[in-house]
Amino acid sequence: MLRALAILACAVLLTGCSAYRAPTLNVRKAAITNVTEEGVVIRFTLDAENTNGVELPLKKITYRLYLDGREVFKGIRSPEATLRRLGSQSITLPAVVTVDEQINKLQGQVRYRIEGTLSYITPGSVAQILFDAGVRRPTVGFSDRGTLVLGVEPSEQLDAGAIGVSDEDVDSP
Repeated sequence: MLRALAILACAVLLTGCSAYRAPTLNVRKAAITNVTEEGVVIRFTLDAENTNGVELPLKKITYRLYLDGREVFKGIRSPEATLRRLGSQSITLPAVVTVDEQINKLQGQVRYRIEGTLSYITPGSVAQILFDAGVRRPTVGFSDRGTLVLGVEPSEQLDAGAIGVSDEDVDSP
């Protein structure tokens, strides 16, 4: 009997926590920010939007980058942020792609794909306890596809608008 009540209480609590909408994530920009003989740094800028009337603490982002179908980077980042209520925020994800024989062959326009998930906490102390205990860790996914121009310095990119490069994205020597 006690076990049945505990299960029922958890079900009610989990149902109450699900009344919140997941944040949305959209990749706004992919930009090559640094090129060296050892590799390339690509920075992805995501727009995170919260349509709830309460803030959502962001916990962890895991993501993978593919160039021409080959996985070249996987990362885990802590956004260290809380998505304000009815608001949006930019999140930057770096990807460092080291040069190897396969990557060295990629020149010119290269197709990329980035995929990932963001874990966050729904409002309330019970939601925090369930998250910390690993019982309920809500996540939302994101992905984007596009092209980057490899083989030239970021400042020499021919079509900066196509890859989202602006002056602020290019590191100066």
